[in-house]
Amino acid sequence: MKRIIIISMVILGIAACKKELDHPPYHTLNANRILTIQEVIDLYQGAELEIKDTLSVFATVTMDESDGNIYKSLYIQDATAAINLRLLSATDFLVGDSLRINLLGALIDNYNGVMQLSNVDPSTRVIKQVKGQGIPPKAMSIEDIDTNFVNQLVILTGVQFAKEELGATYADAPAQFAENRRLEDCFGNSILLRTSGFAEFAGMNIAKGNGQVIVIVDRFNDDLQLKIRSFNEVEMTGERCNGITLIPGANLSKDFNDNSITSGGWMSVQVDGEDTWETSTVGGALTPYAKISNFNGGNFLCENWLISPKVAFALISNPTLGFNNDVNYDGDQLQLLVSEDYDGIGDPNLFIWVNITASVNWDSNPNGWGFENTGDINLSLFAGKAVYFAFKYTGSNTDGSTWEIDDIIING
Repeated sequence: MKRIIIISMVILGIAACKKELDHPPYHTLNANRILTIQEVIDLYQGAELEIKDTLSVFATVTMDESDGNIYKSLYIQDATAAINLRLLSATDFLVGDSLRINLLGALIDNYNGVMQLSNVDPSTRVIKQVKGQGIPPKAMSIEDIDTNFVNQLVILTGVQFAKEELGATYADAPAQFAENRRLEDCFGNSILLRTSGFAEFAGMNIAKGNGQVIVIVDRFNDDLQLKIRSFNEVEMTGERCNGITLIPGANLSKDFNDNSITSGGWMSVQVDGEDTWETSTVGGALTPYAKISNFNGGNFLCENWLISPKVAFALISNPTLGFNNDVNYDGDQLQLLVSEDYDGIGDPNLFIWVNITASVNWDSNPNGWGFENTGDINLSLFAGKAVYFAFKYTGSNTDGSTWEIDDIIING
């Protein structure tokens, strides 16, 4: 009995001396050391800034590298803002991954209008918290997109690629060059869509129809651009809108400030010769205007039409048109024409055009420069109709004027 008691006491003693296993220390983040994306952006004061404190930001991936349209880069967003994350190496993080990013050593900068967080090592500074936390895109129109939405995920509906882009691929895949394509809506608004030559879909033909697309808003200096994050998010198979429908009080404007003759659905149709409409700032103009001349060391036969997109005045009883114009040198009068049956593609001479040239207050001094405003040209004859407007330029082998047009406004 005594032996049993001694053995029991020894066992109890051993049990009592058994040491508790050490747990790893629990690390919790100091709430004061966690920033939102907007707070990170606010640290930027006009010059590149290196973060030298142990700060963190939590964000969700809204665009990844998987389709090849970006490289060593992610777009991330939280409830406050979005930013482009530039990485030191490629990663396998995917859209919807929630990340914690250690900001120590990261650089904050503004690159051509895009706020970026760079110098981030994804292997040591980025931790995936959870996956499948996708952020829904913000529904917007082309007209609504401005610099406040750079780096953000948006969805556009009722859009299509401009007519002049049809048949093109998203980018130059063989040469691996990035290219721009113009995306437009049915109200005369347009924006650039830029695709990397390394994107998996770079060599595919752009969508022909109208529909929706999910994109990241990007920027390069003064140009807003869009980036497709996945080819599968281009759903543009619907019927294309053929023209622009104006509502009462709205207007369609063309000011050429984007240095493009054909943006917004406008067309330059060459019938004879090689001279065509182009943008210019000759003469010290602060912004570009449209210009055409058939003189290049001599006069050459020329016929060129600058044609608007189709404009529908379905609910408008008193539409008007106005623009600035300037002429120099002797030659044919620039003509202003309107057509209900033009097909938007072919030789405009094969269709019926109403000549309203006589209704216009044209610049009448061919011996000096200076814009003349037309005032409001009454278009009530075309109320309730859908029409094209055209500026028809002609020049001969013996003479030809230089015409300049700017600030075209069609009012509903």
